[in-house]
Amino acid sequence: MAVIFSVLSLLPIVFLLLVSLLKGVKAGIYSGFAVTIILFFIWDSQLITFPAALIAAFINTISILMIVFGALLLHQNMEQVGFINQIKNSLTTTHNDKKFQFYFLAFFLTAFFESVSGFGTPGAIVPLLLVSLGFPPITSIVVVLLIDGLFAITGAIGTPVIAGFEGTLDLTEYEIQKIYIYASCFMVISGSIILFFIEHFLKKQGYQKDYHGWKLFAIIAIPFLCLSFFLKELTGVVSSALMGVLAYFFLFTNRKLTWRPWLPYIVLIIFLLLPKLIPPLKSIVALSLPFNHILNSSVSTSFQPFRSPLFPFIFASICATFLGKSSKTNLKSVFNKIASIFIILFPSLAITQLMLSSGSQMPSMVSSMSTLFTKTGAAYPILSPFIGLIGTFITGSTTVSNIIFSSVQYNAAINLSLPKEIVLAMQLNGASLGNAICLFNIIAAAAVAGVSKYVSILHKTILPILIATLVTSLLGTMLLAIF
Repeated sequence: MAVIFSVLSLLPIVFLLLVSLLKGVKAGIYSGFAVTIILFFIWDSQLITFPAALIAAFINTISILMIVFGALLLHQNMEQVGFINQIKNSLTTTHNDKKFQFYFLAFFLTAFFESVSGFGTPGAIVPLLLVSLGFPPITSIVVVLLIDGLFAITGAIGTPVIAGFEGTLDLTEYEIQKIYIYASCFMVISGSIILFFIEHFLKKQGYQKDYHGWKLFAIIAIPFLCLSFFLKELTGVVSSALMGVLAYFFLFTNRKLTWRPWLPYIVLIIFLLLPKLIPPLKSIVALSLPFNHILNSSVSTSFQPFRSPLFPFIFASICATFLGKSSKTNLKSVFNKIASIFIILFPSLAITQLMLSSGSQMPSMVSSMSTLFTKTGAAYPILSPFIGLIGTFITGSTTVSNIIFSSVQYNAAINLSLPKEIVLAMQLNGASLGNAICLFNIIAAAAVAGVSKYVSILHKTILPILIATLVTSLLGTMLLAIF
């Protein structure tokens, strides 16, 4: 019976993925939601848990919509005062090759914003800038999501490891260092595969083959690999900043940039960094409004209003309005977009919450899924990064994937006498790559860029991510055999 329930626990993910690919993301989400509801009540779940899980999903939806609202507001204000057009003109002078401009923005800003803030920030900002340069919206979103999937291993100053591993497992400082170095090795290999696909996407858009992407990837990936053992959670921030400096001095053909239209983004970066640098602000950002035992059920969640980059976005928007000497802000169009996103985003988050909250006397769907994975024995290393990938796909977060599955990975490594640092690095890398196919990220990034064809994005990201994850499995299995 336990095996049957373990297999059934996979159905929401199967429906969500297959129907999304065949019929569209909206159809996939609603069919997955329906299947999850049916399974929820088969799972001996308490009746009161159902509305409690939906309330928790609603609270989590608001957290994501706060990011989208802030990004839309900032872009609208900057476009209204002419800063977007000025940025476009400024970038065209940095290098005479448009493809170089595309790669520089995609790698530098995506890696930097992911490393500093995470929480969906890169997808809310970078595609809009790429679109302003004349690149197709879907291609821009796809590339940013793929690159984001590489650098989420150190996202939000190492939150996936700090909260996902250190907060749940008894690991030494040296073991954490080893996890970072192994994960960075996987990232470099994964990045090479993903860059190959990005080159293919751009070639289909009519851009000729060159080596700009490989050069820029090298000057961020090599420092990332070399510094990860020593800098750990700071690796992404330092490597992306170093890339910007190296590109400016050695690859830019013109270093005379117009900085004024960039000031709102600089303000955004400053406000994102301040809580990391000023200890008293850390406690404010960490402020959590708990919703414990919702409706007297076992379901609990929390709301962290200052953890979201909403307020930095608002301050940057005010800066743009002030510098552009404008007093108009069209909030109606922003709220209209938010409403259209809500009807898709809420049921997708409800699927996750129902899977986590299911069961009273028996394990939840997610726990049953974990049990199924651990029964694979010698084949487990091949599945290890895919477990992390699935975790991010269903939860929308590298950190949450690590929190849910880190103990599964850790115990499997112990039971199979495998080096736990390598297995956890495979979990981390798979969870990071999952950001590129996570429906929450796709919906949020597409909505900000004004794209409604979510399935087109998923179609383009899923193959490179699956191949990159498979290569991580094979490389990890080789390392496990050696060590």
